[in-house]
Amino acid sequence: MNYNFYLVDDDVSVLSILSKIIVNNNLGDVIGKSTDGETALFEIHGIKPDIVLVDLLLPKKDGISLVTEIKMVYPELPCIMISEVYAKEMVSKAYNNGVEFFVNKPINVIEVINVIKRVDEKIKMKRVIDSFQTAIQSIKTLSGEITSMDTYKDSYVDEARHIFSHLGILSDAGTKDLTLMIAFIFDQNSSEKHEIFDHKLSDLYEYVSMKYEKEKGELVSSKAIEQRIRRAITQALRNIAEMGLHDYEHIAFERYASTLFDLSEVRKEMDFIKRLSKKSGKISIKKFLTGLIEELK
Repeated sequence: MNYNFYLVDDDVSVLSILSKIIVNNNLGDVIGKSTDGETALFEIHGIKPDIVLVDLLLPKKDGISLVTEIKMVYPELPCIMISEVYAKEMVSKAYNNGVEFFVNKPINVIEVINVIKRVDEKIKMKRVIDSFQTAIQSIKTLSGEITSMDTYKDSYVDEARHIFSHLGILSDAGTKDLTLMIAFIFDQNSSEKHEIFDHKLSDLYEYVSMKYEKEKGELVSSKAIEQRIRRAITQALRNIAEMGLHDYEHIAFERYASTLFDLSEVRKEMDFIKRLSKKSGKISIKKFLTGLIEELK
């Protein structure tokens, strides 16, 4: 990492601790510090740091007010809140006003490093999204087909929806998330590189979350996206199991039971439906996505 940090805290010892953590762990450089919000706002406008760490309780201008004003000018600038306040309403207000993550006081080295790494991942993912959208828009412009990302469809997206229809989950909320992930995977790589599923699931969830926020203004956490996808795939497993119970040679059962799921888990789900077992089958999101990519190829 090589980011420029600006630190705001009315306790100079905290500023010193944070500076040492950032520099000693090669997280970047500290290019500015301040002990009050008004000075910080003025200096941030001038030096334009990459990441800001700001204390919640500050003299003259509190941390949430400072972040709010920063975001009005630099909406993409990541802000990490430093706080020893745990009131839910205060934390909620901070998130609603643009705070990315929290670091708790007293300062813990491991926590600071981990939070900054998470911000780093989000910054990198945003860059990927921006390059992805720029490339797509350039292709559309050259071909004379300038349309929004929401209306952009490729054959693999249509085929994915066709598969979701076979699985009985086309209308599930998680299906839209899966479709965005599939589109991202195929547009990021040439078809020759799809032999191995090499994307971290957490990155894909974060991509979908940021896409909703950027294009629709919807705030959907990556955790909520993971849960929606898990529910959709779990329903697909149940639907496939029921197909197998009614007709073991059903075309959808034969094609997807072992490619999108672990066949042993499908059998467990079948036994669960028949009340022969108290344990239902389990799904693997990565197995499902890997199998789906292979199907779409």
